[in-house]
Amino acid sequence: MINSTEADGRTPFDNGTVTMLQSTTPSSGHLCIVTGHNYQIAPSVICVLCFILGTVYCFFGYRFFKATMFLTGFIFGSLIAYVICLEEHLLPLEGKIGVTLTAGVLCGLITMLVQYIGLFTIGFHFGLQLAIAALIVVEQFIHPSTAWIPIGAMFGGGLILALLALYFQRSFVILGTSLFGAGLMVFGLDYFIERYLLMAYIWDRVKANRSEAVCWFSWIILGLWPLVFLVGSIVQWRLTAKGFNHNKAMVLKKQRKVDLQRLRNKDRRDTQQSRYRHLYQVRRINGDVITQSYMQDMKRKMSPVPGTRALSQTQTHSPELDSTTTTLTQVPS
Repeated sequence: MINSTEADGRTPFDNGTVTMLQSTTPSSGHLCIVTGHNYQIAPSVICVLCFILGTVYCFFGYRFFKATMFLTGFIFGSLIAYVICLEEHLLPLEGKIGVTLTAGVLCGLITMLVQYIGLFTIGFHFGLQLAIAALIVVEQFIHPSTAWIPIGAMFGGGLILALLALYFQRSFVILGTSLFGAGLMVFGLDYFIERYLLMAYIWDRVKANRSEAVCWFSWIILGLWPLVFLVGSIVQWRLTAKGFNHNKAMVLKKQRKVDLQRLRNKDRRDTQQSRYRHLYQVRRINGDVITQSYMQDMKRKMSPVPGTRALSQTQTHSPELDSTTTTLTQVPS
């Protein structure tokens, strides 16, 4: 059944086009809702995209680390902005879409570029969903007396697991993306099967509103959430995330950039050195020709004909010989 909050339009899940058939289930005695098939284009496209993104999140969340960081921030920012605009009736539809997309892109860029913020956001999502699951279970036994109980549980659980995600990064990213991906898949299925009836029930648990119990097939859809989460976690641990580490990948990427920069600098230096070396060789070759001719001219000038050199040496030493001879001949015998 549709509660009063849905009839007033104060919930983000509009069930106005649902075809209601009162049929009592033998197990619960509650009224079930059989949905019509007049699906709208925009919600259908959004739910198909959520199902596809949920599949990627659930089975490849840790492998596509950067993309996961961006999509986590985008979904978180856009959802918060949309809920605020919807609850406060601030803007028309076009304004709500513009604000939602702008907030989503900004949050996505922040979580992608700053790794610790992205890890914190994934951990916060993980704790938030676990708190919502706990609220659904508690609702079957006791209804919260005030809305501060679910708010405190969600923010407290989200903050605790966000801090743990900063320390146990790999484990919490795998678990958080698997749970979040399973939730997106269930969200997409819920629109096509019962037109957001389960999502409206979960939203009432967040706001601590009283609502009628959902039908038996709503619990089947909700049961797919932990089942797909378990399967996605196992697939990531054993297959898609095996042998991959986001920290090592970032270090290797930085190392590749540094090596590439060094290689480019080395090539630039080698090119300059080769140019200088070539220019030096050309100058040296030309200089050697000039030097060889110059040295040959100097040798000719400094080294005359051998006969002339010998004669000059003889003329230089002959007076000494003559004086010596004359002196010896004058000595009395």
